[in-house]
Amino acid sequence: MSLTIGNEVQAHCSSNRQFEYELIWRPERNYVPGTEVELRARYFRQYHEWKFHYAEMEGAELLFGGDINRAGFDSFQNKKQHIMLKVRLLRMVTKGQPVKLRLTATPPLFAGLDLELLVWTREAQPMAAKDAEPKPLLKEEDAGCTLTVVAGPVERFSVYSRPAAGADGKVRTAFVPEDRYGNPARFERPVRVSWRWVGAGAGVGAGAGANAWDAAAELELSEAKVLELDASVVAAGGDPAASAASASASASVVVSIRMEELGLQENISNGTVDGEYLVVRGNPVLTGTRRGWVAAFGDIHWHTQEVAGADGGRPMTEALRSARDALNMDFAAPGDHSPQGAEWERTAQIVDAFNEPDRFATIYGWENSTNRGHENYYFTDPDHAAVCMGRAGFKPGDLETATAHLDGCSEFIAVPHHTNSNATMKKDGVPAWHPYNWMEPREYRRLVEIVQNRGNMEKNDYSDAWRGLVHNRASVQDALAMGHRLGFTGGTDNHVGWPGRVIYENRRSVILTGVWTERVERMSVYQALSNRRTWAVCDTRALVWFTVNGEPMGGDLEVTAGTPLTVHIQLEAEAPLQSIELVSEGRTVWASSSVTPSVDVQVPLGEAAKSMHVYLRALQRDGGFMYGSPMFIDVHD
Repeated sequence: MSLTIGNEVQAHCSSNRQFEYELIWRPERNYVPGTEVELRARYFRQYHEWKFHYAEMEGAELLFGGDINRAGFDSFQNKKQHIMLKVRLLRMVTKGQPVKLRLTATPPLFAGLDLELLVWTREAQPMAAKDAEPKPLLKEEDAGCTLTVVAGPVERFSVYSRPAAGADGKVRTAFVPEDRYGNPARFERPVRVSWRWVGAGAGVGAGAGANAWDAAAELELSEAKVLELDASVVAAGGDPAASAASASASASVVVSIRMEELGLQENISNGTVDGEYLVVRGNPVLTGTRRGWVAAFGDIHWHTQEVAGADGGRPMTEALRSARDALNMDFAAPGDHSPQGAEWERTAQIVDAFNEPDRFATIYGWENSTNRGHENYYFTDPDHAAVCMGRAGFKPGDLETATAHLDGCSEFIAVPHHTNSNATMKKDGVPAWHPYNWMEPREYRRLVEIVQNRGNMEKNDYSDAWRGLVHNRASVQDALAMGHRLGFTGGTDNHVGWPGRVIYENRRSVILTGVWTERVERMSVYQALSNRRTWAVCDTRALVWFTVNGEPMGGDLEVTAGTPLTVHIQLEAEAPLQSIELVSEGRTVWASSSVTPSVDVQVPLGEAAKSMHVYLRALQRDGGFMYGSPMFIDVHD
C-alpha cells in the first residue's frame, strides 16, 4: 500500500512558521491491536533539521512524538532510527484501510531538504509469549511520501561574479533572487533587471536612475540565471571605450530593479534605494593577475547523502550543481565522513562528472572524524593511498593512528577543522569529540579551516564581530605558536548539501576559500591550496593579497638578521574596512582602517630580529571579514 499526503501543502523555508499535514496510511497487511507503528525519516539530517510540534494517529495510543521528542529525547540519540512518531494501535486495521495521521512541523532553513517518511511496524507480542524476545521492527516495503520545502519569498538579490575572466575572456556572473536565508528563489512574476559594470570606488547611488541605465543590458528574470559577460568592459571600468591600462584595477556588476515590479511579499533588502530603483552591487572582479595567478573561490568542506548513514541532507550532484550555478564558485570538494568501497567509487564518479577545466574544478576529499579532532584529506588521484579503506588500507581511527598511516603517504593535504570546539553530542555528559590535538607539525598539514559554521577558530578571545563562538585553547594561534605552518581556508562544514552556505543568527551567511591559481583547473587549484596561496572570507568575496619583501602570502621567506621587512597590502573588498590588521606571534603589530573598499598600502615592520610569522585580517563595516594566510619568515645570522 502506501503513505500519502491528504492535503495540499507547500512548505517554504521558515524559522517559525508551522505547516499542518494530513497523512493517509494504507497498511500493506492486517495489524492487530497492540501493534507498534513508527513514522520515521529516511535520513538523519532531514529528521534533525525539521522541527516537529505535534503528531498523532487515529485509533492509536501515542508513545513518542512531537514535543515529547524535543522535550525529553535528544535527537542525536535517535540518530539511527529518526523516529518522529511512535504509537500502539488500539484497534484492528486491515490491509488497504486508510488510517489518518496528523503532523505539524516547521521546515528547515535550507530549501530542498525534503523529508522522506517511512512506516515501520512491530507486531504485538502474544500474551503467552510476553517474556519472549520482542518481535523485530520491520519497514513496510511500499513507497512512503515526501514533505517538500522550497525557498520563501524573494527578500534579496545577489550578484555573484567569478573574480577573474575565464579562458574564453568572459566573466561568468550569476544573478540570483534569494529568500532571507540565501535559498535561490523565484519572483512572483518576471522582473526586468538592468546591469552595467562600475569601476572600483565608483558610486552607484545618486544619478543611477532610469536615464543612467538606458545603455545598460536588460533582461526579464524569474529565477537565477548565469550570464557570460564581456571581460573587456571590466578592464575599462565599465566604459568599453576607455583604456584598460590599469591591469590591477577591479570592477563590479551593478544591478538595478524597479521597485514597483516586485510583488507584495517581495523585497530586496540588500539593495540601496535610488529613486524608483533598488540597486545591488556585486563582488569585485580583478582586471589583471597577481604574479600570473588568477583569483578563484570555492568551498572544500561540506556533506551529502552519498555515504550510508551519513550526516548530510542532499545528493552530491545537487550540492555540486548549486556550488557551480547558485553561488557561482570556481571550485569545490566534498568532505563526507569516511566513504568506502562503492560509496567512494560513486563519490569519485560524481566529482569527475562536474570537473570541467577552465570552468569549474573539483577535487577528491573526505573527512576523518576522531575523538581528538577532525580533519579532511584532499588529493587529485581517486586511487590515492589516503582513500578511506582504499588500496593502502587506510582505516579511520584516532588521530594518532591516522597520523602514523599518513606519514607514509605523499601528494595530499590534511586540513584540520573546528579545532577549538567540543562536540554538542554527548554520552553520559562526555562530548563525542574534543578540541583538535595539535601534535608535532607535519608537512602535509598545510592548511587549517579558520572559520566555519561553528564559528571563528583564530584565537581564544574575540570581539563579537569576529564570530568567536568557542574558546578551548586549541586555536589557530595556538597551533602557529607550536610551529605549525598553516595557510587559511574558510569552509562551511554544513550538513545540508549546500556548499558555501550557513545560517548565522537566523540569517543568510556565506563562507568560502579564496586561492591564487594559475588556472581554474584541478591540478592548479590543488597546487595553490598546497602552496598555501589561500585566504578565507566570510560574507564577502574580497580579494586579498599581501607580500613581505615581495614574497606572496602563504610562503616561506629567508632573510638575515637586520633585514628591513616591508608588507605590501592590496585589498579589493565589498565595503569600507572597519579594521585592517597585521598579526604576528599572537598580537596585532599594525592596524588601520579605510573609508573605501580598495586598499593599497606599504607597511614597514622594522628590521628582522627573529623568526616569525605574519598574517592579515580585515573586517568590513557591513560585517564581512577575511583572513590572508601567514607568511613564515626565517631569520638567520
